[in-house]
Amino acid sequence: MLRGFECEHELYAREILRKKGLKSTAQRLAVVHVLHTSEKSLSVGEIHDGVKKILGTTGLATIYRTLEMFEDLGIVKRLHFPDGGYGYTFSQGEHVHHMICLACRGVFDFPECPIKSLDYTSAESQGFYVEDHSIQLFGQCGKCREQAVC
Repeated sequence: MLRGFECEHELYAREILRKKGLKSTAQRLAVVHVLHTSEKSLSVGEIHDGVKKILGTTGLATIYRTLEMFEDLGIVKRLHFPDGGYGYTFSQGEHVHHMICLACRGVFDFPECPIKSLDYTSAESQGFYVEDHSIQLFGQCGKCREQAVC
């Protein structure tokens, strides 16, 4: 167990892992800690560096496997960037859309789902059933816009 990391995010991840019969390893909990303490999305390399600061040596393959598992479990969300790259952010399985600053990689949640009332009739008329959707808006946050003006 990682001392000092007992927080609601860790408790959430531990509960999800327990329900799936998976262990709450130090590496998994360190990934949770690194992600939930960041105000921006993080690359795999940044997550790896953060986990190494906590635990010492941790293999990059372990980070990739953990992130893949966490994405499947809804513990993290992978955000895709226009340049083809991607980053990860902590998630608690909630339905959230994101606004992502291209300058600082800050991640900001929409206050509500902008298409929750969308009529899926045209999709259904083509035999397509919508199970989920995701929206990501890219731009500059207010802080970065202010810095660019100065």
